[in-house]
Amino acid sequence: MIDYVRGVLVERRTDGAVVEVGGIGLMLFLSSPTLASLPDRGETVTLRSYLHVKEDLLQLYGFSSLEEKDLFLKLITVSGVGPRLALTILSAYRPEAFARIVASEDLEAVTAITGIGKKSGQRIILELKEKLGPVSPDMAGVLIAAGSQEALKQAREALRNLGYSSGEAAKALEGFAGDGQPKVEDLVRYALQNLRGGE
Repeated sequence: MIDYVRGVLVERRTDGAVVEVGGIGLMLFLSSPTLASLPDRGETVTLRSYLHVKEDLLQLYGFSSLEEKDLFLKLITVSGVGPRLALTILSAYRPEAFARIVASEDLEAVTAITGIGKKSGQRIILELKEKLGPVSPDMAGVLIAAGSQEALKQAREALRNLGYSSGEAAKALEGFAGDGQPKVEDLVRYALQNLRGGE
């Protein structure tokens, strides 16, 4: 198993990057957040990695953190979730945010991810809930209460009516922390600030 790759960043691609290690260029598939965190070309980069072996196919996946790699490894144990779909999930949500989604059984947030339908979303939640474990205390203030789900649903719908995709809406609502039951307008305002880059 290739635990990590350290080398010179040679090329960025839409779905990953080429890293030169010992005169060999390795193509690593990366999530959007990891791709965005890469240094400039010519600089040294270290990525945690996973080598996917399937018949005559060898694919290397890279991760910016152990948390991202750990979630990836758990995701690919779910029936019907392959490495590319796992990477799509990692591109949609940070590991801690996805753990909150699974803990609160937020099916709508899971199915907002491209390539995941209702049945596969239910399977992901069912199979990962125990593997991901309980949400840590420092996440308790974030929207995980069952009573908050209706407000979240209405906020997502409002954002979709404004022209944003389901994935964009779900991701923009990540990390909202408020006292008591949140108001839909507060959620929408928070999401719009994220979508506009914190203006």
